[in-house]
Amino acid sequence: MSLELWTLAIAVVTAISCSLCGSLLVVNRQAMVSEGLNHALLPGLAFAFWIWRDYNSPWLLIAAAASGLVMIWLSEAFQRTKLLDADASLGIVFAGMFSLGVLFVSNFLKQTHFHQDCIIEGNLAIASLDRLKIGGWDLGPKSWIVMLSIFTVQLLFVIVCYKELKAALFDPELASRFGLQPKLFQLFWLSIVSLTTVAAFNVAGSILIVALMIAPPAAAYLVTTRLHSLLFVSALIGAASAFIGFYASLSLDVAPTAPIASSAGVVFLLILFLSPQNGFIVTQWGHWRRNRETLECLVLQWIQDGLQERSTFPPRASGPFTKWRYILNRLKRQTLIDQSGDQLVLTPAGQEKLTAKLAEFSCME
Repeated sequence: MSLELWTLAIAVVTAISCSLCGSLLVVNRQAMVSEGLNHALLPGLAFAFWIWRDYNSPWLLIAAAASGLVMIWLSEAFQRTKLLDADASLGIVFAGMFSLGVLFVSNFLKQTHFHQDCIIEGNLAIASLDRLKIGGWDLGPKSWIVMLSIFTVQLLFVIVCYKELKAALFDPELASRFGLQPKLFQLFWLSIVSLTTVAAFNVAGSILIVALMIAPPAAAYLVTTRLHSLLFVSALIGAASAFIGFYASLSLDVAPTAPIASSAGVVFLLILFLSPQNGFIVTQWGHWRRNRETLECLVLQWIQDGLQERSTFPPRASGPFTKWRYILNRLKRQTLIDQSGDQLVLTPAGQEKLTAKLAEFSCME
């Protein structure tokens, strides 16, 4: 394949892996863990590089993943004291660990190339140039193989432990009664999240990792609430965001990281407004419709009680005259009310609708 297609393949598999991790973080109300991991990795990376002095050493990956687990353990330890909530403990821990990493790099790795652009944006544009060659065979870019391996681990873990993981995430007390040890399952999954963040860090950078771990799962959550569907839709949205952002970066002649992150945000906004179940337009339409039906019932009751002789508008009514004129005209078009001289009267259909609505409201109470 060409370098362009390899770069796209790396972007897609990275997006899918991050989206799967983020899905369980979002549904478990731990979305900010992804942001914390991006900061907490630095001390582990810096310390491992200080010892081995090799950018390609696997110990960097292991040390960074261990640093992420330390962050998770410390934040949970602070939370168990019941003096801090989850957000406060996470913020304190990842800020402290990031500060330690910066101090360590500043004092012990002054001549080392830890470029801030690589940390923020990653090396996605040139990731396809770093190839894995074994015995003269070119197996493809290292980043693609690493992210594909991690995606395979994620998929196997979810498939094999789906029921146990679902119980551990959504009902820990029930999982404990069945002897499933929910804390252990959470630790396994957060270890995979940490490993995914470390592996994607060099390719995607901190901005894209956070965007892909939050935006696609949040968008999928607006479409479905079933876990297996949410995982699939989240991965699909992540892949679509990578595809759209990558070709947008080619047309704009810029690095692909920012366009992919922006695409994930745009897709989330589109689903936020246009989702057929929980979208902003649908919910606002439902709210307006319920409000309109309430006003119609109020007007029908007002006419039935013969209060129109005493007041111009229904009792306790507020709002401009045009709103009530719209309601009256709508009721006339539906033949629910009729004009009899200067008086408004209910038609049989209007009387039937009022009775049904009052019965509905009494049931809701």
